[in-house]
Amino acid sequence: MIDLRKNELKSWLISINEPDHELIPLNGDASLRRYFIYGNKIAVDSPPASQKNREFIAINKKLHDAGIYVPQIFVYDLNKGFFLLENLGSTLFADVAKEKEESFWYEKAVEVLTKLAQVTTEDLPAFDRDFILFELSLFPEWMLNKTFNFVLDKQDAKALQDSFSRLADLCLKQPQIAMHRDFHSRNIMIVQDKLAVIDYQDMVKGPLTYDLASLLFDCYKVLPETLGDKITTKTFTSYKNLNLTGDLSLDEFKRDLIAVSLQRHLKVLGIFCRLNIRDHKNGYLKDLPRVLNYAIKESAALTNFESLHEFLKKLIPLVKTLCP
Repeated sequence: MIDLRKNELKSWLISINEPDHELIPLNGDASLRRYFIYGNKIAVDSPPASQKNREFIAINKKLHDAGIYVPQIFVYDLNKGFFLLENLGSTLFADVAKEKEESFWYEKAVEVLTKLAQVTTEDLPAFDRDFILFELSLFPEWMLNKTFNFVLDKQDAKALQDSFSRLADLCLKQPQIAMHRDFHSRNIMIVQDKLAVIDYQDMVKGPLTYDLASLLFDCYKVLPETLGDKITTKTFTSYKNLNLTGDLSLDEFKRDLIAVSLQRHLKVLGIFCRLNIRDHKNGYLKDLPRVLNYAIKESAALTNFESLHEFLKKLIPLVKTLCP
């Protein structure tokens, strides 16, 4: 099949006087964006009808101005949805932050979190109640209904909606800051011992603990509990020194962290199922047991989420059918 968008991207690169190189595909992410190695740079096909290209450019500048390493944008065409970016290499945070080096790299990530927390929230969308509840709705729609044909009885449906409302409350009562929204081990790259951030076009103004939750309760790996506690305390101290924590104690910060993480994991359960059904990307199914296990533990750790906890445990055998 002829790849028209790829051919158009190549023609565009030639038209802007780039040398003629082969477009070598990189592993795709969970969106419709496509990345290609092009000589010593990265060419991006980012269809304007579906991708947040203006946001990508604006937030790239915000992050750069805040001292955060992001890829340089050399050239772009918003009408076509094409970009030419700095090549950050191929070393992911996930590749190096393990074993003896794990603590070192996670402590460096706290430095990035601290800079992210100081990014101006001007022009960022609000992670408001409607936004939060929409994300949570992906769980019943795509996992329960469309993946498992699971019919909720009235009791379970009410318990789910009540839990969603309480999670929204816990997100909204936190101090609100600039939030990357997907700050995990596959969206941080290592460039000459520096941390570079990618996939930031969905940034919003949201809960203080969200990006830390993305980092510590990563959908693709599980951190040792002792390291998680260490990084949580270090981040809380950094935020407190910036006067971002308000009256929050460390224990309250940890509670909020768990609540935000539960909201995120319920959303992700829906998204991973949607990627499988709608986008024919089944590579994320293998991560469902890990994400479900997070959600089960988090719902057990929070007050007034007992019904949700019991409901989530019912899904364990169903998820196993997808990931035997």
